Amino acid sequence: MSSTSKRTLFQVSFILVACVAIEIALRCMGYTPGDLRPNWLWFQPVDSLYVINDFYVNDMGLQVADKSYWAEHDSVYINADGFRSPEFDSTRTGKKKVLLIGDSFVWGLSSTPLRDSSFADILRNTEKYEVLNAGIPATDPAQYAEVAKQYIPIVKPDYVFVFFFLGNDLMEKPREIVPNQPIGYWTNAGAISANMDGKHFANAHDAYYYIANEKYFLKKPNKWYEKLIAQSALLSRLYAGKFRIEEKLQYERKRKDSSVSLAYLQQVKSVAEQNAVPVKFVLIPELKEAGKSKQDLEERYSSLLSKAGLKTLWVFPPSQNEYYVPYPDGHLNNEGHRQYAKFLKSTLDSYFNK
Repeated sequence: MSSTSKRTLFQVSFILVACVAIEIALRCMGYTPGDLRPNWLWFQPVDSLYVINDFYVNDMGLQVADKSYWAEHDSVYINADGFRSPEFDSTRTGKKKVLLIGDSFVWGLSSTPLRDSSFADILRNTEKYEVLNAGIPATDPAQYAEVAKQYIPIVKPDYVFVFFFLGNDLMEKPREIVPNQPIGYWTNAGAISANMDGKHFANAHDAYYYIANEKYFLKKPNKWYEKLIAQSALLSRLYAGKFRIEEKLQYERKRKDSSVSLAYLQQVKSVAEQNAVPVKFVLIPELKEAGKSKQDLEERYSSLLSKAGLKTLWVFPPSQNEYYVPYPDGHLNNEGHRQYAKFLKSTLDSYFNK
């Protein structure tokens, strides 16, 4: 055998051994053949699916928390409107009333213990401010605008903060507010959206089936190469790159054209102006962009942050990697909540003490 043939044989053998080693390593890490999930997705296939009834969409079209569920499971107080907040008609003499609107970051997800560790709770425990928390996980600017319309005229806050998470608040299409129609399902497999790829799933089992058998797993491959890929964790990870590129391109389209989300924020601003209430939009970066400067964020998200009439309303809380829980969670940890509370208090103090 010639030296060239020996070298070629060695290289091929090395590649094969390396592929086998990587395949074994991936399987030990929990990746299975046919698994195309992105690393940020909090979803795990289960043998028997059950729904956790912790949130629901009410007859006003708002996603809210189930009072009985949270009282039983985490001793978390939910007010009569379905929010993790004191009652919206409560007042404390001498305190400024501050309304917080947003998603899971405002709800306090991943702060421990939940009932008193989020930035909403920390700010509420100061002497000056009565904080009303209208944050609900898995919501979007469509809900933020609807919450503003329904509650600002009733609550009559002295100040409003709307929190905008760059990870999923950039919307590609408007979402209709439909009473009693779910926008997501909480299950033992993870949180599952009711709206994916232009489809609405009327129940959790249909949504789960779509993720587990069509969207992120090659359970029923049709093409010959997909049948091959479905046998290997390594090939599945490589093939998943195709979908991560598509997701990246979709995000870039929303980043460059933020008009849908901006339309909802403009609605919030209009409601605030009609009720003579100051409002600020709080920008929350993703963990992977934590530490970026205000200038860097303004340049990257110029479509969102440079809109005339809204540009001066954006505020930028401190953001560092150590303020977040690692992926796939990606929410603020307790230190992050403390830093946000300090920032919000400083912003409020500057406004009310001037």
